[in-house]
Amino acid sequence: MAESLPHLIAESAVHFGDRPALGGEGEWTSYCDLESHIGRMAALLDRLALSGERIGVLLPNTPAFPLALYGALRAGASVVMLNPLYSHREIEEYLEDSGGHTVLTTDALASLLPDGVRQVRVDGLPERARIVARGEEHEVRLAGLEPIGDSPIPTDREAVVIYTAASFGWARGARLTHGNLIANLRSTVRAMRLVPEDRVLAALPLVHAFGLTVTLNAPLAAGAAVLPLERFHPMRVLDLLEAEQISVVCGVPSMYLALLAAAERRGVPRHALRVAICGGAPLPEGVAERWEQAFGVPLREGYGLTEAGPVCIFNRVDRPNYPGTLGYPFPDVEVTIRTEAGDVLPAGEVGEICIRGANVFRGYVGENAPPELRGGVLHTGDLGSVDEHGRVRFRGVLKPMFTRNGFNIYPREVQRALEDDPRIVRVTACALPDPARENELVLYVQPAPGAHLSEDEVRQLCKERLAAYKQPGRVVIGGMMNDD
Repeated sequence: MAESLPHLIAESAVHFGDRPALGGEGEWTSYCDLESHIGRMAALLDRLALSGERIGVLLPNTPAFPLALYGALRAGASVVMLNPLYSHREIEEYLEDSGGHTVLTTDALASLLPDGVRQVRVDGLPERARIVARGEEHEVRLAGLEPIGDSPIPTDREAVVIYTAASFGWARGARLTHGNLIANLRSTVRAMRLVPEDRVLAALPLVHAFGLTVTLNAPLAAGAAVLPLERFHPMRVLDLLEAEQISVVCGVPSMYLALLAAAERRGVPRHALRVAICGGAPLPEGVAERWEQAFGVPLREGYGLTEAGPVCIFNRVDRPNYPGTLGYPFPDVEVTIRTEAGDVLPAGEVGEICIRGANVFRGYVGENAPPELRGGVLHTGDLGSVDEHGRVRFRGVLKPMFTRNGFNIYPREVQRALEDDPRIVRVTACALPDPARENELVLYVQPAPGAHLSEDEVRQLCKERLAAYKQPGRVVIGGMMNDD
């Protein structure tokens, strides 16, 4: 049988049956029950004739997310990942680009969707779903549907589209197949040594590749239990570490800094952590040591990008942790350091981090041959070096971007979103280093001749057009900065 993400969940239901799979609101759902819920969600979407279509998923980290994701895939669709932090404008743009006309969402998020999009509204582990289309709505009782069971899905079929890589001013939809995601989750299981006894806190956004693979797909394939966290709050996480005896936690640097600050105020909880992973941005010096001293568990750095499913390099659990390095290439992932011309560099020399493996994507929506993919090798736009022991170090970026709370910020995308306003001639977006958030976003805005533009008006434009994590920390009207 061809392997697919829903097939792996069906296999887990066979092998792990009554073991807890998914937590939420103080209750745990077994693997058998999760499989039934997914089958009924697939039956609902099959009724809507969505096989072969792209379906948007606009959901937070709740139990409804895996039902929507795996249900859509089992119904023969692929999924366009839509972050609840996106603006209405961004969601409209991504749906138009991907051709998505149906979105699974909640009542609370429905206002972010453009007119004319069919909505399937669900919450929690839903007993019912509401279909909203063309000004009409009707309710479907999911419990009354006959579940759709596992059936073959080609491994090379598109599974998800995740918008990223906005180097040119607009985000591009990375197309990841079932095979890409399965290859990466299997490497994740091996590198993290995930076992059925693990309990994984899913605090990273599941709509992003890091959270999707490392805190959802891989743990469920390994028979572990996943606890989705809708909103990160350090005190809440400390409570959950103890109450649910979480064994695996993943986050970005700002999350670990917040957890350390909370633990310093309230004390370190009695926990069962064995693996703590940091990615999304370079970890500030000394944080790994502080974490291990406080929690007694190494804080292991890794590296990845959406186009690679995403994880490529990691301080593996079966090897000593080396703070300040990204660790070793992932199992079955080839990592090389290359020149601009594509020549492989020897150990110690700095060049572009390049990736080859079954985890590497096929391209972006509407692009047959993206320049980043040459001869099956993904050129990441990041700089690195490899030492004599095979460990990789991060050395900076080639692409015009920076990180903020683990999210990528592309200055050209921010500038494009604002410069089509007739009151604005030019915008320069740049990073200001910030120890807690990695970087702060600063905007220099040049008004059009005769236009009156206030800081509040610029901020309002940003709220309307840009995701919550792309909002500026500082806005300067008039005085410009050279962005060459």
